[in-house]
Amino acid sequence: MSQKIWPAAIVVSVVVVLSITVGCQKRSRGNIPKTVPVSGIVLLDGQPVDGAMVVFVPTQSPGYGAYAMTDSSGRFRLKSSDDVMGAVPGDYLVQVTKLVVDTGKPQFVVQEDVEHAQAAGGGGASPEPGASKNVLPEKYSNPKTSGIQITVPATGLDNVEIKLSKGG
Repeated sequence: MSQKIWPAAIVVSVVVVLSITVGCQKRSRGNIPKTVPVSGIVLLDGQPVDGAMVVFVPTQSPGYGAYAMTDSSGRFRLKSSDDVMGAVPGDYLVQVTKLVVDTGKPQFVVQEDVEHAQAAGGGGASPEPGASKNVLPEKYSNPKTSGIQITVPATGLDNVEIKLSKGG
């Protein structure tokens, strides 16, 4: 009799686990409306920026923001949450930061900076090793001062260029 109970218990357990998993997948989207794909590149004075955090802050209320981290070629793909790719169509102000831990050694944002420092014989060290700092121009760290506004249409966006400048 106990041999017949085990297969039934396994089937019931699998059904319960699948039900919970499917239910959780539906809930992971939360209250985020339909999103569309948004991808692009972050450039600082024409050079791709690796490791920059890109945040799209909605101008409408209620709004749903989106974010991404750039890869080694400066490219990004927005997501609205850890589980939801893309952004909700609408108008956004954009902020871009690149936080690094200060090691007390020169920090470079793009390869061109490395080459300039080497040609100049090095670079200055920061006074507070261990502190986290933004290595991009400060104006881009605030969506209200960045000067970057993007409209995401219902069809999404591909190859958005976010152009930053050291000169502001």
